[in-house]
Amino acid sequence: MRRIMILCLSAALVLGVTGCDFFRVIAGRPTSSELEAKREALVAQDIADQQARERERFVRDSILAAEKHIADSAAAEEFFNAAKVTRLHSRSLPGLNAEDFPYRYCIILAGFSQPGNAEAFSARLKEAGYEPAVLHYKRGVNAVVGICPTNDFGQLQPAYEKVRQEKFCPKDAWIFIKDVAE
Repeated sequence: MRRIMILCLSAALVLGVTGCDFFRVIAGRPTSSELEAKREALVAQDIADQQARERERFVRDSILAAEKHIADSAAAEEFFNAAKVTRLHSRSLPGLNAEDFPYRYCIILAGFSQPGNAEAFSARLKEAGYEPAVLHYKRGVNAVVGICPTNDFGQLQPAYEKVRQEKFCPKDAWIFIKDVAE
């Protein structure tokens, strides 16, 4: 009996069976390489699941942001209609040099025939804490001065309501809308 046991142990050593995998195979259990492969598959599945959740969250957040943007724009449109605020598109203002203007919308406060007056008014607006925008005409020395330039129409309503409270804001302030090339 001892001889058989010694022979088995010697055979195991000679065949290179020194780890637990030999006994796992005998017991019908998975080997360490099989366990490692399963662990890697689970980790890969966890990563894929997390990426899928992140994509779903991104899509959901994008949809919510778009819905909010649409609702804000619709509310601003209703507000400007009710307040009878003039909105002029760049195509309806011949000669206005709006190609280089980086924003789509702006609240226009004044028009000037002398560029120096436009710059002085802009400095006054800047002192009041606003971001002025001066748009010049292609010919002549005329310019219009506005504030609160933005690419989001929905942001115009709160900005317009705030600006209307300022002493420098005329009653005939209007909204400039830059037409985008299609």
